[in-house]
Amino acid sequence: MQSRLCVEEFIAAYNRKDLSGALACFTGDAVYQDVTYGTHSGQAELKKMLERMFREADARWSVHAWIADAQRIAIEWTIDSQITDAVPQSAGKRVRLFAMGLFEFRDGRIAGYREYLDFGQVLLQLGVSPESLHRALSRQLARTLTAAGYTP
Repeated sequence: MQSRLCVEEFIAAYNRKDLSGALACFTGDAVYQDVTYGTHSGQAELKKMLERMFREADARWSVHAWIADAQRIAIEWTIDSQITDAVPQSAGKRVRLFAMGLFEFRDGRIAGYREYLDFGQVLLQLGVSPESLHRALSRQLARTLTAAGYTP
């Protein structure tokens, strides 16, 4: 599968909540780094993450820009979501994410995905209190710094 076609198929499968179609786009040992849902490695973990995503929100990705080289594709995207009853404290709320994502490929499939977005904007759209917002962003910053190998 060509890289761009693979990403297009993944997004189409995601938008129709097609679990097997989405998973087919990834290598068996793929790593998916999601700002909201965390980092997941391998098909079993990706399956659990996608099941949770599909259960917790009715969402649709839209890609606005593509940049590619031989092994990677970067996209600028939005996702419009309505939170489901699976998340009672946020059920019915609408959220729009503005993000960048980087896909890396091996043997024609997605071997890695990393996304970059302002998590604070997500939490504000969900109506999170200032205190909870501070705690959540502090935890996310700590994870980001640790993953980058940064020690103050």
